[in-house]
Amino acid sequence: MTADSLTSAAPVRFTRAGAADAVTASELRRALRVWLREATDVCADVRDNILLGAGEALANCVEHAYRTHHRAGTMELQVGYDPAARSISVRVSDRGTWHRPSPKKPDDPRASRGIMLMHALADHCTINARPGGTTVCLNYATHPITLPDNDV
Repeated sequence: MTADSLTSAAPVRFTRAGAADAVTASELRRALRVWLREATDVCADVRDNILLGAGEALANCVEHAYRTHHRAGTMELQVGYDPAARSISVRVSDRGTWHRPSPKKPDDPRASRGIMLMHALADHCTINARPGGTTVCLNYATHPITLPDNDV
């Protein structure tokens, strides 16, 4: 894509849903990888961050969302690419129950690092937990702004 086509290109979307299980999470992540390569001009580093962040959110759905239910529920992955805004938004949602992480020491090898990882990978991360499910929103700049090299 050229710079001119980026500013005139319409936003594109990717939406998939399925059972909140490991097989579906893997399939969604694989489909997202292909879509990012084919439908966007996102560089490999940002693409890797998106895949890892989305993968963590999907894994949380699989592991935690339906823990108190008798059977697995569903999860949905929605991604929007806006070339003009140079951004990608990722939304992972479920209809399960939020489980507040138990406080652990930062150096505990058994401590989950998924939420911290999502915050570190995305330019902006929000987690909206409500009685009817949880939604994780991750936002990424596709072309980070480079700052001039000033000798101070």
